[in-house]
Amino acid sequence: MVRALTLSVTLAALLTAACGDRPRAAKQAANPAGLSNRALVVHDYANLVHRAYTDAYVAARNLQKAVDAFLDDPSARNLIDARIAWLHARDPYSRTEAFRYYEGPIDAEDGPEGRMNAWPLNEAYIDYVEGNPPGSNNPGSKAGIISDTTFDLTEKSIADRNAKDDEADVTTGYHAIEFLLWGQDRSLDSAGMRPADDYKSLPGGDPIRERRRTYLKLVTDLLVKDLKSLVDAWDPRQENNFRVAFTTGSPADTDAALGKILTGLASLCGFELASERLAAALDSGSQEDEQSCFSDNTHSDLIHNCRGIANVYLGKLDGWHGRGLNTLVDAIDPALNKKIEDRLRTTQTLVSALDTPIDRTLASPKGSASRKKMEDLVKSLQIQAELFKEAGKALGVEVVVKAE
Repeated sequence: MVRALTLSVTLAALLTAACGDRPRAAKQAANPAGLSNRALVVHDYANLVHRAYTDAYVAARNLQKAVDAFLDDPSARNLIDARIAWLHARDPYSRTEAFRYYEGPIDAEDGPEGRMNAWPLNEAYIDYVEGNPPGSNNPGSKAGIISDTTFDLTEKSIADRNAKDDEADVTTGYHAIEFLLWGQDRSLDSAGMRPADDYKSLPGGDPIRERRRTYLKLVTDLLVKDLKSLVDAWDPRQENNFRVAFTTGSPADTDAALGKILTGLASLCGFELASERLAAALDSGSQEDEQSCFSDNTHSDLIHNCRGIANVYLGKLDGWHGRGLNTLVDAIDPALNKKIEDRLRTTQTLVSALDTPIDRTLASPKGSASRKKMEDLVKSLQIQAELFKEAGKALGVEVVVKAE
């Protein structure tokens, strides 16, 4: 809860600075090419995206180092360090989800989003679960890919099996790594309790443990590579990447880019967060339907998702100031801009007030105070999505919200 409150204060400061100091923010950002105000917002959005993916990439590299250290010495202490590194890597990635839903580099047809962030995850597809022990102690085990010694573990083979026959048969990404570090979460009072011994080599060898070590290494390395591809796609120093196409062109191209930016925000708010991640989980009441269910980190995912949305609208990221959508909306419809900025504050207050861990809320009876908090957040996100669509109309750009 202390972590959540700290993040709430951070976003509150972000919003206050944006609303009270726009002239200074605009003055700080240069315009050497003489771009229009709309083109400047698109340009600065691309800068923000590159910075955000770089943050996620650096954090994933730190996770990679922690996983390597754990595999070199699979002690309880090193497992804790790897888990902490995963938590630290998850936050900056969650802030990047506002860049989805318009077929950009992350979720184009050949984009890596499905490899990086797919969920819910069928744990038994990867490794042992309660009632089905690993194959080394159970020759008849069907405890996932790790126990299937006929399956050759390579980066490509694991990626090829990702959601191949069922979308829940996830093999890669943050949540596969999360499961490998925490194991199943069987309690409402704690996260998963996978022992470090699962990764210790035994005298005489244990093929299943060795395969588990290999698997964790491979999927962590793949995550880092996928994030690097996103950094490169938005890198201002590279030629002929996605960023160049996104930030250049005619005024009509600029308007199309603005529509895509708002499509990403509205889709994340209304479709993904309000519907898929919150309302669906409330309806099922199952902890399997919370996103980061093995680590009990779902509340932080949500906080940083909401923070990422505000970052894009306000054009700010951890001390960096650009031109956000708010500058354009405020110039056309100040009342609408105020509604959006006020709603961003309300949403962040609500998400920071959620009871944790989230699985305890999902298990609570209908009408509980914990459920009411989550339901209020759903409503606020839905309102926020509608306001972003209104912003699109005010700017005269097309906003196509996913699932509508």
